[in-house]
Amino acid sequence: MRIEPRHGKQALLALVMLAGLMALGLWVYQAGWIDPVRLERLGLRLGPWGPLMLAGVMALTVVVGPIPTMVVSVAAGMIYDPLLAFVLSMTGALTGAGLSFWIARLVGRPVIERLLHGHVALFPECPQHILFSMVLVARLIPVVSFALISYASGLTALSTSRFLVATALGMSPMTLIYVLAGKGIAIDSGWAMAVGAVVVCLLVALPKMVDAGWVPLPASWRAFVDHLRHPH
Repeated sequence: MRIEPRHGKQALLALVMLAGLMALGLWVYQAGWIDPVRLERLGLRLGPWGPLMLAGVMALTVVVGPIPTMVVSVAAGMIYDPLLAFVLSMTGALTGAGLSFWIARLVGRPVIERLLHGHVALFPECPQHILFSMVLVARLIPVVSFALISYASGLTALSTSRFLVATALGMSPMTLIYVLAGKGIAIDSGWAMAVGAVVVCLLVALPKMVDAGWVPLPASWRAFVDHLRHPH
């Protein structure tokens, strides 16, 4: 089948945007800026522009993928009030997730049109609430790649609003913990150690609890999460 020219142009534009963001993100990472102490100093030096900088860096880390996002949340907690730090982290992450979602949708549209004979998304018949639940569960599992879920979701029939809501709900708990960890580092080393221990325990225990069946998941969700964690 013939691909519509406007979809080809959209895909090209999205690819250029992705390449630019990837290059910028990797440069920032290689330059050593993805470090809570350096981000804290830069945020304080920028004054009123500091929150915008942190939200932007968070969005960048989400788009690029392998760069750890929790570093930005910790840095935000070190500088700002926990509520503001939480809002900044969530805003940046949701912005980055939305960008990844739409880049995948625009880049993948021509390919999907050809493979699925006119459909513009994978699983076009899958109910929205099932796709929503899959994204929510994947966001709750810390070991699942944040970027992978965003890009993969953009290739499905999931609506943008449902994707963003599922992302926000799923990432909120760990984001709050990271922010509090940053605040603990800035205030008291003992508090930081306590929060850090909780974070480590959650990161280690949650996937094991899912594997052991202590966290009840429907069979289809469990298979989906296992596939994401072990794609090969």
